[in-house]
Amino acid sequence: MSDTTQPPPDEPTAAERAILADIGTRHELWSATTTAVTLARGGENTSFAVAGCVVRFNEDHDAVAREAALLRALAEATPVATPVPLVHDARLGLLVYRMLPGEPLLVRRRRHAAGTVAALSQVLAALRSVPVAQHLPVDDYANEAWHEDAQEHFRAVESCLDPNRAAVVSSFLDAPVPPTRDRVVPQHNDLGAEHILVDPAGTVTGVIDWTDAARSDPARDLGLLYRDLGSEVALAVAEALDGPPGADDRTRIRFHARCKWLEDFHFATDEPVTRAPYLDSCHRTFAHTFEDTA
Repeated sequence: MSDTTQPPPDEPTAAERAILADIGTRHELWSATTTAVTLARGGENTSFAVAGCVVRFNEDHDAVAREAALLRALAEATPVATPVPLVHDARLGLLVYRMLPGEPLLVRRRRHAAGTVAALSQVLAALRSVPVAQHLPVDDYANEAWHEDAQEHFRAVESCLDPNRAAVVSSFLDAPVPPTRDRVVPQHNDLGAEHILVDPAGTVTGVIDWTDAARSDPARDLGLLYRDLGSEVALAVAEALDGPPGADDRTRIRFHARCKWLEDFHFATDEPVTRAPYLDSCHRTFAHTFEDTA
């Protein structure tokens, strides 16, 4: 999808507009003249918003096929909304689904509302229950590799942290790395606040962006919930899924929460204006992520 002209990055190219017009008219979703807006360009994914729908292209066509099958199964397995594929074109690596109601929890000041634990537990339990999820790829990135990445992120952002916070992070990075767990279960694998949608009252209305779904250590998703929603929510979800988490479980969850905090802080400080919600979230979640020992 290239073009001889180079429009601003937030506008689709002429070639992209032609493809989107064809998709809309062929599947009777929108007209050829409906305006499309670029949502994101990065890595393998390019996504657009058209007529209340998300249109996403991914160079990894097999990954798109897995995601489409998973989303169809989840739609029948959980009352919490997840994107439902309207169109899956294997040739283009294309997925089209309607936007879900709500706004990302990332932009909310108050993040824990009644029903949050139940909703997130339902989604993750449903994910484990659908047969298609048992064929997701295994994400076996070892904890030692996560630790190395965290050290690299810290080196990049240390000058952006006040000395007290930098010392807290340094102490975490000097601590022993928890062993990588052999047990893997189906995970959203990127269950951060930016992918949890809520209504004005804070009720969870949906979970989006299932591109990275994989079988991995349960501490991955729980760590993101710990980072963004705090230990009380994360450990309550853990208990709902597998019973009360033991000391080793809590250690791994905290470890992933802190590694992912450093990753997000590095991401945010690279472009602090355009990624201001991420930067604000990092500042607000630092204390419970690094100082909470629940």
